[in-house]
Order: sequence, then C-alpha cells, then structure tokens
Amino acid sequence: MGAWSGAGAGGGGGAGVATSANFTNNSTVIGGAGGDGANTSRGQNSGGGGGGAGVYVVGNSTLVTITNNGTITGGAGGLNSAWPVYYGATGGAGEGGAAGSIRTGGSQGTSSQGGAGIIGANIAVINNGTITGGIGGTGGLNAGVQNDAVTFQSGTNSLTLTTKSVISGVVSANGNDDTLTLQNTLSKIDGGQSDGANISATQYKGFEHLVVNGGRWTVGGSAIVSGETTLNGGALVVTGPAALGVQAITAQGGAIEASGDQVLNQSFVLKNNPYGASTSGLVVQGADNLVLSGVLSDVGRLTKNGSGTLTLTADNTYTGGTVFAGGVVSVDKEVRLGGGDLTFNGGTLQVMGTSWTSTNRAVSLQAGGGTFDIEDAANNFAVTQGVAGAGGLTKSGSGTLTLSGANSYTGATTVSAGTLVVANDNTGGGTTTVDVGAGLQIGTGGVSGSLAGDIVNNGTLVVDRSNAFDLANVISGTGSLTKNGAGTLTLSGVNSYTGGTTVSAGILTLTGDNTGGGTTTVDAGAVLQIGTGGTSGNLAGDIANNGALVVNRSDALNLANAISGAGSLMKSGAGTLTLSGANSYTGATTVSAGTLTQGAAGGFSTASSRYDVDTDGTLDLGGFDTMLAALYNAGTINMNVGAAGSTLMVNGDYVGHDGTIVFNTVLGDDNSKTDKLMVGGDTAGNTNVQVVNRDGLGAQTVKGIEIITVGGQSNGVFSLVSDYRTKDGRKAVVGGAYAYTLHQGPARGANDGNWYLISQLEDIKPDNPATRRVSDTPDAPDTPAPRYSANVPVYEGYVQTMQALNKPSTLQERVGKRYMTGENGDGRTSGGMVDAHGIWARIQGAHDRLEPTTLTGMKQEINTFILQAGVDGQFYEDENGKLIAGITGQYGTARSNIVARDGDGRISTNAWSLGATATWIGNDGFYVDTQGQVTWFESDLNSDTADVGLASGRKATGYALSVETGKRIALNGNWALTPQAQLIWSSINADDFEDVWQANISVARGNSFAARFGLAASYDSSWQGSDGRVVNTSVYGITNLYQEFLGGTRVNISGVDFSTDNDRTWAGIGAGGTYAWAGGKYLIFGQGTINTSLDHFADSYAIKGDVGFKVKW
Repeated sequence: MGAWSGAGAGGGGGAGVATSANFTNNSTVIGGAGGDGANTSRGQNSGGGGGGAGVYVVGNSTLVTITNNGTITGGAGGLNSAWPVYYGATGGAGEGGAAGSIRTGGSQGTSSQGGAGIIGANIAVINNGTITGGIGGTGGLNAGVQNDAVTFQSGTNSLTLTTKSVISGVVSANGNDDTLTLQNTLSKIDGGQSDGANISATQYKGFEHLVVNGGRWTVGGSAIVSGETTLNGGALVVTGPAALGVQAITAQGGAIEASGDQVLNQSFVLKNNPYGASTSGLVVQGADNLVLSGVLSDVGRLTKNGSGTLTLTADNTYTGGTVFAGGVVSVDKEVRLGGGDLTFNGGTLQVMGTSWTSTNRAVSLQAGGGTFDIEDAANNFAVTQGVAGAGGLTKSGSGTLTLSGANSYTGATTVSAGTLVVANDNTGGGTTTVDVGAGLQIGTGGVSGSLAGDIVNNGTLVVDRSNAFDLANVISGTGSLTKNGAGTLTLSGVNSYTGGTTVSAGILTLTGDNTGGGTTTVDAGAVLQIGTGGTSGNLAGDIANNGALVVNRSDALNLANAISGAGSLMKSGAGTLTLSGANSYTGATTVSAGTLTQGAAGGFSTASSRYDVDTDGTLDLGGFDTMLAALYNAGTINMNVGAAGSTLMVNGDYVGHDGTIVFNTVLGDDNSKTDKLMVGGDTAGNTNVQVVNRDGLGAQTVKGIEIITVGGQSNGVFSLVSDYRTKDGRKAVVGGAYAYTLHQGPARGANDGNWYLISQLEDIKPDNPATRRVSDTPDAPDTPAPRYSANVPVYEGYVQTMQALNKPSTLQERVGKRYMTGENGDGRTSGGMVDAHGIWARIQGAHDRLEPTTLTGMKQEINTFILQAGVDGQFYEDENGKLIAGITGQYGTARSNIVARDGDGRISTNAWSLGATATWIGNDGFYVDTQGQVTWFESDLNSDTADVGLASGRKATGYALSVETGKRIALNGNWALTPQAQLIWSSINADDFEDVWQANISVARGNSFAARFGLAASYDSSWQGSDGRVVNTSVYGITNLYQEFLGGTRVNISGVDFSTDNDRTWAGIGAGGTYAWAGGKYLIFGQGTINTSLDHFADSYAIKGDVGFKVKW
C-alpha cells in the first residue's frame, strides 16, 4: 500500500505584542494561535503550528519593564491532524476517494506548542493582573500542554508579583541573577499582608533571589531560589524549611510565619529597612510555633507578633533590640536575644532554665504591656535597669523576677505565677494584682523597693526593707502580707485583704484601717504597731503575738480581736484602747500613756506575766472582776466607772511607784459596797488611793470599809487622795456629812495588814490655830466619835448668817425718837412731836460672836452691814394720836467666819429686803409699832479647811414680823422713862442644793420667835435756834432682856440632821440720841448696843451700831 504524504505543518502564530521598549498592559493581550495540522495521502498526520507569545520582547539592549494590570495570554497551539491512520491490509486496502476517506494504519503527529505569556531577555515583569501560558494544540501526541507563563531567556530578569497577581503556568528563569519579588500592591513597600498565591519551586524555576516587599505568601517544598532571600515587608508563611534554601536571609522589616510547628536552620541578617518603613529587621508572626536555630545578626531588630512561640537557640548578634508584640519568645541565654533594648507591646519573654539570671537592658512596656515568664523555680531573674512605658507588666512562670531598677511604667502589674520582687522604686502608679499561688515582694532587705499603685493581693505579699517605708497603697484581696526586714513598714491605706498578716522582723505600723480580717502573726523580736498617735490605724482579725504589740492612738479604739502568744502588749498615745476579745497572751502588758480599758470579761489576759502602768497611763478594769498575775503601778488604775463593787485580784505581787488606784465606794458603814484590791502576794512601794463616792450618804464606821486585802507581806504604803486634809492632819474624803480617812488595820481589832476607810475620830491632839476668827478651838472628845466632813460646820452656820440680816429693828433704831419737848417744854404738845411725814435712811453695822450648841462644836463670827431707807406718811389722826405708815427697802451683807473641830469656813451673804411699817403714836405717850419684811438671800459657802468653794449663789427667802409697844412716861420737862416690849418672828426658806462633794443640803428648820423687854431713860431738851426755829435733842440709855422661844435652826446633810442652838436668854445695854433742827425738819439719830448671852456670859455676844437721817416733807 502507498503511504500519506505530509503536505506541511500548520503555520506559527504571531506575537500579541512585540516590543523592545517598556510596556504597560491595562487590557488583554493574546498571542497568535498556531495553524492546524493536516493528513497526508499516505496516512501520516502533520502537526499544527505553535502559538505566538502574548508579549514578545525582542531587539532590546537595555532592561525593559513589562507592567501588567490586565491579562496577557500566550497564543494557543494549532490543532494536530489527529485522525486515525491505518496501514496494511485489515480486510482490504484502503484508497482515497473523492469524499476523503480515512485510512487506518498511519501514524499520529506531534501536538503543537502554545505560546508563552511573556518571553524575552533582560526584562522586568510586574504583574498585578493575570499572565497565562498558551495551551498546546490537541489531537496529537502531548496534546494540550501549557507553555510557560513567563520565560526569561537570558540576561538579568525579575518578576514582581502582587497579591492580586495570577500566574497560570510555569515561570522559567535562566538562573543568572534573576529575582522573584513578592509584594502587596504596586507600591514598593507597604507592609501589607493580604494573602497572595502559594509560591513553590515547581512553578517558579531558576530564580536566584527572592525579595518580599509585602503581602502574605506561602512557600514550601524545595528551595525557591538558589541565592539569598530578602524580607523588606509582608510575610512568608513557611510550610517547610527547605523552601527558603540554605543561604542567609536578609530581613529588613519582613515577617516569617510558620504554618505548623517549624524549625528553620537558616541564618538571618537583620537590617534597617532602607525604604523607611515602620518596621525593620525580622518579624516573626503567626499562631504556630517556630524555632530559629540560625544566627540572627546585624543592626536590625527582632519583632515577635502573633500568639505562637518563637524559640531562639543560636548565639545571636543582632543589635537592634527585641520587640515582644505577641506570643512568646523563649530563650535560655541572654545571647539568644542579641543586643539592644527589650520592648513589650503584648508579648512574652520566656526564660528557660537557670543559665540566664539577669539583664541590664532597657525595658519598655508599651500600651499592650508585656510578660516575663521565668519558667524555672530556681531562677531568680533580675532586670537591673528601670522598666519604663505606659503599659503593664505580667510576671508568669514559677521562677522569680526581680526588678532592681528605678521603674516608671504606669500600667498595671500582674503576678500570675512565681514571685515578682520590686527591689527599687516603681513610681508609675498602676494597680498590682497578685494571683492565687503567686507572690509579690517589695524590697530585698535594703532601703529601696516600692509601688505607687494599689495592690489586689490574692497570693502572698512580702515587704522586706531595712529602713522606714510608708506603703500608702490600698491592699485588697484574699492574700496575705508578710513583713520582713529590720525596717519599719507603715500601712497607711484603708486595706481589706483577708489572708492574714505576718510580722517576721522589724516593725509593722498600721495607720490605716484593715477591715479584711485574717490572723496577724507577730514573730519573736518583731513589732506590730497600731497607729502613730493620731486617730487612725486598726485591724480586724485575731493577733498571734510572739513579739511586741503596740497601740498608739489619740482617740478611742475598740480592739475586739483575740490576742494570743508569748508576746507583750504596750498601750501608748493619749487615746483609749478597749480590749474586748478573749485574750490569752503571756507577755507583759505596759500602759505607757492613755487608757487601757477592759471592754469585756477576760479582756485583760490573766496569763500576762505582769501589768506595768506608767506615769501617764491608766488601766481601766471596765467594771469587771479581774485577775492579774502581777501589777506595777506608776499611773492610774480605775476599778469601775459609775458604779461600785468590782474586784481586782493580783495573784502575785503589787508594787506601787507613786501610782493611783481609783476605788468606787458607796460611802456608808462597814458593809458599804465598794471596789476592792486583793493582793495574793506582797505589796511594796507607795500608792495613792482615790475614792469616788457613788451616792453614799455617809455613816459612822466601826471597823471601817475594807478596800485592800494583802495575802503576803503588807509593806506597801497606801495614801488617800483626799478631798482635803483634816485639822488633825488626816487626808479625808467626803461622804455626805462624814469624812473618811484611810488606815492600815481596822478601827477596832488587831492590825491585819489590810486597808480600811474609817469615818470616826482617833486620838486627836487639839489644834490651837489662833486664827483671825476666834481665839480657840473646841477640844476633841476623849472617845472615838464620828468624823464629820469639813462642810458640816459651815452648813451649821448657814441659817445663822442669814438670820443676822432678817431681824427687824426697834422703832427707835429705825427712825430715832418720835417724841420731842415742845416749845413750852411740856413734852406733850403737838409742837413737841416729830412730824409724821418724812423720808429717812440709816446704816447699821454689827459684829456677832456665837457659840451655839452643835455636833461639831462650831463657833461663828458674823459681821453685818445694813443700809435701810423708808418713807413715812400720816394716814390718820384724831384727838388721841396719829397713825403713821411707811414702806422700807433694805440691802445687807453678812460675812460669817466659822471655826469648828471638823473644819473652818466662811459664808458670804447678800440680802435685798422690802418692808412695810405702821405706827400708832398716842398723844399720851403710848405707841404701837408693827413691821413686816421679806428678804431675798444669795450666799456663797466656802471651806477654809478644804480650801474649796462648797456652793455659790445659793438662794433663800426670809420673812420677818415685829410688834413693839411702849409708853413714854414723863418724869419732868426733860426726863422720861419708856418701858417697852417687842415680839419678833422670822423665818428662812432656803432652796435645797448639792455641794461640791455631792452632799445634799436642805434647811429643815429656820424659824425664830423671840421677845425683847426694855426700859429706856431719856433726857430731852429744846431751844430756839439762830433761825428762829426750834432745835430738839434727846439722849437716852436703854437696857434689854431677850428670850428665844424656839429650838434653834437645823440643816439636813445627806439625811443627817445638824441643829444649831444658840443660847436663848440674852441681855444688853445701849445708848443713843436724836438731834432735830429747823423746827424738826431735819433729824439725825443713832444708837449703840452690846448684848451677851446670860447662859454663857460673854462667850456669845453681839455689838451693834446704828446711825440715821430724816427729812420732814
């Protein structure tokens, strides 16, 4: 059979664009398609023609840049004649017919090749669109094979892909310094990381250099380039380490990201970005873990982003510093981090093992903060430079991080695990949070270490400084605080942490309130101080005190906490500390200042080895029966407040150092309710005893009121803090009307060494004061008698003093002589009688010395002064005489000096009186004079013995009535006798009062009813003066007899009556005279008297003088 002859292959396609200059495509370029193949007559198939290139660069002598923003496609290959060809007989010879029959047995032709998308030499292709290699023709062998998308024929070429780039087909470089560049957009460097295509060596062949300027590109498989890789921006996602080749990678701001955990052995050269981008050096990002075992070198920095962990294992030499912006950078040595600062913005530095223990690098915390993860519990890692920045710091890992620089970062601090030690000052001010199981330590035993912000402590807070340090931060949370170091730590914030406090060394001072609770433990040699003398400082929990507890506040503080342990307690400061917990501590208790009060039974520890009360201190039992081991007292001990009946039992010794014990006693008889000191051991030293009378009315004792009992040697001296010192030299306190003195041993019986309050006199040697008041003092009784208070004699003379101003005068004393000798000397003419109309005034002075009968033997001297004035007028007249009436006003003062066995004193009384008078003057010489007067008194009472004002401004009202009658009997023209009689009633009604010693004083009886019988002998004369008017004179002498009918006065002093009975029968003599001139218009008069008791002649007496003046109107 004959064969098919090949009539010739199809023709090749032409280039879409043929150029030798730069070309930018913004549309579609397609290479020419190859011609189709044909069948020969011999049954042979001829191939189709090859497709033309989309862009064909020819004839260029310099670099040509092809920029594709559209579509470039190589021409398709021509169709191959692909009919079946049969040759040889298969049942018959085939033969071409007119219709073009198909013969079998022939061979199939080779397929035609598609055109390349771009082809040329010395070209730079920038693809922001689609480049596709032409598809080969079909119908023959190798049908449909795609040609290269880009073919670099020779020279130096480059391909730049953006993330919008689509390459369909292989890119073939010639291996001679050709470069593959990957970027985000057409911009040179923009740092963007939008995803681009996967880059593999099977598609991109023959490149020597890889440059990444932007975008996020995934590489894997075998090495993409044979030379170096440069990362200027964007990111390479590495799915296999071989894709990056073996050459050093230059990083100038680009990123590496592991897809799946990866280990890269390549070295990296970290440089600053030459294009001025915001990043430089190497960025490692992504969520998967990456190990870089190659060396990182040069001047750039390393930045860690993303949540994955970057482990550095080489001895790196880069110097641009490290940025921790996300995830973890894990190293075991400092050399792994090259050189330069450490900058945190959300990432973590993980230090493994114990080889790296400190760094002197500058550490900056940006807004995202940073974490130091010290993994090994044995590693105490120190940052010696100050940490700065606005971000926060987190400490994680079981190891210790020590910040020994001066820190200024302002963000929060979190200790999530392990321990953070602040060895220097942190002035930033952010809140520090300590998680459960973690620890924060401030200071390392030196003089530095502080935090400015508040602390939320749910773990352990330790403060260890050797100097004074004020931690003003507010501490809250469930964690504990431990004070180490020899210095003084002051907590001045209002703290609420609940995990308890331990003071292992030095002094912990609380000036703020800790309301959180938790037990506070004070170790031996350490001190816990609450307050510094102000009004703040407190804690809520119990106290296990094996060191020293000091409370120093100026106000009241109730410490309800239970205090236990072997330590001591000291109360200082001017305030009051109340202990109301169930306390059992065994150390000494010292009250150096202020008051330590027992707020509940058992508040004072019975196990405390000794109680010391210093000079400025007060121990207040709070009214509870109390047992103490031993007591040394230089201050004050209060048994109770407001009530009596408490017992202080001192099991051991009591020693007084001039201190004071305040006993509350209902002062009365032997069985009076009282506080009591019971000493089981010995007593020594000197102690003052202050007795506060709790509403006791006083009574006479027999043995006395026992207030102190002594089981051992009673060598202590107890001296009464007295209201006053008695006249026999005893210190005394007042209970009602009685004075109590303190004695060792009872008043009756053997001296038992106990101490008693006794209200009876002992063997008293009489005083002889020779005072200015009286000449002697009553003798003391021979047998014991009640010891009355120094106020009693004063009150015995109280009514007497007022009565001295409450006695109406006689008619003659008040207005002078009513009858005068007339012009004819008959003495009975109307012209001889003083006119009934007039205004008058008089003054009176008197000195009374009284020795009444009283229980105290009181003697009294009263000096009075009275100024009285009145107006008289005639209201009636007939042939028998005249009725004259008038009104009076009076001011008087009385000064009383009192001397008695039980005390001396003074009374000062002022009195204001109003009165009325009515007088019948008969023409026959008979007269009747009546007076009525009311007086208001105000008195001050003082005890000279006690040197105290008993009461002041005491009010009383007096009433007085007088009736006097007599008859003038003329003996001749000049001489006359006037027998006369007078009845005087007076009464004092005084307000009740309580004196300075709380004694209740009332006047039980203040009345007087007395009679006077007198006889006056007068000599009258008259003459005509130079003015032609009558001048009258009268002189007289008088003798009087006085009789008191009532039983004296009585005062009640706290239920005990004290009577003052003056002698009832008195006699006296007097003399006086009247001088009238100008016809009786003007008149002066006066009188002087001296009276004495007839019961005890001259022991009681009164001297009085009057002078007056009257004008007729």
